[in-house]
Amino acid sequence: MAKIEAASDSKTPAKAEIKLIAEASRWSHFKQLVAESWMVKIGLLIVVIAVFLTLFGPIIAPQPLETSTPDVLEPPSGAHWFGTDANGFDVFSRVLAAPRVDVAIALAATLLSLVLGSFIGLVVSFFRGWAGELSMRFVDVAQAFPLFVLAIIFVIGRGRSVFNIIVVIALLNIPIFLKLIRSEVLSLRERVFVESARAGGDSGLSIALRHVLPNALSPGFAQASITMGYSIIIAAGLSFIGAGIQPPTPEWGSMIASGANGIQIGQWWPSLFPGIAMSLTVFGFAVVGETMQAVLMRKTI
Repeated sequence: MAKIEAASDSKTPAKAEIKLIAEASRWSHFKQLVAESWMVKIGLLIVVIAVFLTLFGPIIAPQPLETSTPDVLEPPSGAHWFGTDANGFDVFSRVLAAPRVDVAIALAATLLSLVLGSFIGLVVSFFRGWAGELSMRFVDVAQAFPLFVLAIIFVIGRGRSVFNIIVVIALLNIPIFLKLIRSEVLSLRERVFVESARAGGDSGLSIALRHVLPNALSPGFAQASITMGYSIIIAAGLSFIGAGIQPPTPEWGSMIASGANGIQIGQWWPSLFPGIAMSLTVFGFAVVGETMQAVLMRKTI
């Protein structure tokens, strides 16, 4: 008995050491990708700036809602770096303040969809049965409909509040994480460590939460960064058509919409600069997500 206990104790440090080696290998691969790819460097820098502006943008640009009637539709100048819009708002200040809305909404929606999608994906794949198959068929049918149209209908029907926008974007993204986690769980549930846990007397719920889910979440975190960019586009798209955040709140989609008509007569700056800011932000999150996936799969970019 003493020999068995000693052998069991000797395995624990070995498992911990293997885990540390794997984490160190991933970190080394990540640093290698950053060092070798200028695109990864730019993507990380953009994400850092976006997060910084989400936290401190309105402090850095304290004039997003201050209007100046004489300076309506002024082109870019020393006084107004990105010009002013049709209401006399400083476009530069509003571009810097907009991540407080767009990135915050995308982050909340992505986290909510990650949590719900991971939980549902775990349940329908680890605990097999007719309910799981029915839920997957329902997801397939839901994804067959134009998702943006469903988002418009939901937001208009429920109201244009920030909470409703977060909920509808999360609902649109849940199938992505559900299918991703489900595929991971289906491959993990037959692994040796799961069989060992069953042999050790662990319940199905304990095995699913303690052993399977933590190992299945890594691809979900990588996907979350890509989904962040997709969520920003949806939030801005809803605002662009008037179904999202309403003016005068600084938001990229509504800013692009308010200046779109002026492009034809040469007043390009009210739409161009928020469009560039949104595009760069989406690009940054996409690059970071692809980098995380490359690290997990030991690939190059």
